[in-house]
Amino acid sequence: MAATERQILIDAPADSVFAYLADLSRHPEWAAHDLHVEQTSEGPVGVGTTFTSVGHQMGRDNENKVSVVEFVANERIAYESQFDANRMRNYFLLEQEDGGTRLTKGADPLELHFPASVLFPMLRMMGQLGSGLDGDLRRIKAKLEEGAPVPEQPATPEEEAPESGESSPEAKQE
Repeated sequence: MAATERQILIDAPADSVFAYLADLSRHPEWAAHDLHVEQTSEGPVGVGTTFTSVGHQMGRDNENKVSVVEFVANERIAYESQFDANRMRNYFLLEQEDGGTRLTKGADPLELHFPASVLFPMLRMMGQLGSGLDGDLRRIKAKLEEGAPVPEQPATPEEEAPESGESSPEAKQE
């Protein structure tokens, strides 16, 4: 299954947008569901940083093991979530545009097993994956444009995931 992407223009500089998104502990501020995220590794966020997230969806708590797999300051961050036997890649791409930042959010199912292997294609066909990304982007935009406190820019050097053929998709898809 191909990735699903959505975009939005945010009236904030890329460094502020990136700093906000790179602080995964703040994702509950814009998530559509109850969510708790906790860093499980030491040090600043960068490639290899790990988290545990617990989200309440579909009537139950779902625990994910999360690893940052791409981290290029002010350009992109990607993380993979492992839940049950399933793996999902989520990513953000940032581009300066018209004095603001064009933010792309994508979700790419990497490995799905029943029932997720049936549920995800159905949700995609019904437009639910795209509308979920749109909602996340609207909430991120609102937080950043209302002046949500943004953490200092991470001091981690720019890092990229090794070449593995799993780069973020460039084509927008529904």
